[in-house]
Amino acid sequence: MIPDIHPFINSRKGGQLYCFALGVIAVLGQAPFHWWFITIVCMACLVARLKLARKRDKPAISGFSHGFCFAFGYFISGTYWVGSAFIARGPEFIPIMPPMVIALSLILASFWGLAGAFFCRIKKNNLVDYFAFVSLFFLAEFTRGTILGGLPWNLLGYIFEAGGPISQSASVWGVYGLTFFALSLGYLFYIFIFTNLKWQSLVIFTIATGTLFSIGSMRIQNYTPQYTKNVILRIVQTKFEQKDKFDPLKSIEITKKYLSESISPGIENITHIVWPEGAVSGLALEDESLLFAMGQYLAQRTKKPPVWLLNSLRHELRPSLKSNGSIDYYYNTSAAISFDEAGSPSLAAYSDKVRLVPFGEFIPGGKWMEIRKVPVISTSLLSISSALKKQNIVFPGLPVLSAQICYEIIFSGFTPHPKNKKRPQWILNQSNDAWFGNSFGPFQHSNMAAYRAIEEGVPVVRAAANGVSGIISPLGHYEQYMGPKETGFLDVKLPKPKTKTFFSTHVNYVLFSINLLIAMLVSFSVIKNTKI
Repeated sequence: MIPDIHPFINSRKGGQLYCFALGVIAVLGQAPFHWWFITIVCMACLVARLKLARKRDKPAISGFSHGFCFAFGYFISGTYWVGSAFIARGPEFIPIMPPMVIALSLILASFWGLAGAFFCRIKKNNLVDYFAFVSLFFLAEFTRGTILGGLPWNLLGYIFEAGGPISQSASVWGVYGLTFFALSLGYLFYIFIFTNLKWQSLVIFTIATGTLFSIGSMRIQNYTPQYTKNVILRIVQTKFEQKDKFDPLKSIEITKKYLSESISPGIENITHIVWPEGAVSGLALEDESLLFAMGQYLAQRTKKPPVWLLNSLRHELRPSLKSNGSIDYYYNTSAAISFDEAGSPSLAAYSDKVRLVPFGEFIPGGKWMEIRKVPVISTSLLSISSALKKQNIVFPGLPVLSAQICYEIIFSGFTPHPKNKKRPQWILNQSNDAWFGNSFGPFQHSNMAAYRAIEEGVPVVRAAANGVSGIISPLGHYEQYMGPKETGFLDVKLPKPKTKTFFSTHVNYVLFSINLLIAMLVSFSVIKNTKI
């Protein structure tokens, strides 16, 4: 029973408001703060509120409202940066900003609401209760990160800063495993605060966190970086405002700044130049003047021009199956441009984006929405196409890689592992974080990108316009980086990958299956006939 010495949590009035406030505070565990202990305390208080909700006449409805309000506060304060994209796009987009930002948070919060509703149907106060809470809310996090494409932004596991000791366990069970761990800590701390089993829960809490911290520390200490021979990358970054990208003259000036930084002294030692998404506008791969200008600049400064890795829209013209005409297809693409000694360019290889941003790069609802000319946020095109499958690629002079463009890097387990083929040796992440504005968004995005390095045991080369750019080691820490407000370049070596990690694309679904089985067993064994 919850003691009366906690009136804030024990009050039967204003429970939903309390939960909303707890959710807002819980975001302090995410980047750039990573005050993860605050998130754990907030989760403990959520458990207490849910246990009180069980005593209501309609516990399932009360549980839904408590879980929903906590998550709504968590998501509205953790994804408020979405509004920056509407502001940057222009005045006509601003009126739809509030409902879209709120709608996103409402959708994400509904998963937590359902978890709260199921939890409040369970009438146990023992180990079963722990398994019920952890499994149900794990399923909420997993499904909101995967169903219908998903949005796994700010999963609970991300409260442990990438590159730190605790984050190293992601090499075994991924960020979803750390999400399970965070939920477990939240329930343990609930026991510590609100029950008589204080020292027992504190011992388990300490052993659990201490074990992961110790093992992670050993992994960090035993890591000796090694680097790929004959590869020196120049990662280029220029600060700009996203709204300037929609002004043709200002957009050209932004690209000129990238050109200027790219050919700075030392270019003769560079093998590859990496530009982020957003450095060029439109169909750069068809812009002969831009490609030849880059080639001439490089040829004047070095006898062996480096390969240029850029992000651009790519155009394909395909015959229509329904008429004698043709159809235009556009793809968001990572491309490698090579140059001969005279600076003449050629497209060497490319990899198209698979996971597109809803309402940013395509309109959910397909042609029905397109016919009504519903605009997208991040492109002047009505909609762009998704590649059928993410495939690894080889760019000239580089080991096999997985090109994960912007939004794709937030998906755990997205890196391809083809059978009977060599796994990717590194990940290329080109992103335009200018869409986040002056917010926490770039740091959250950067932390998620670093987790992909830990999970896969490979380095991540990150070029993020107005974000955090640099080289991320296989342990998830930045060896070198530039912040969102910096302009310049980094000349870096490409680290070699670690040995293959235990984590793979299948680990996430193993965790999902285990937690689904636990939730079903708990539900079938303890749910009573209560009023909805």
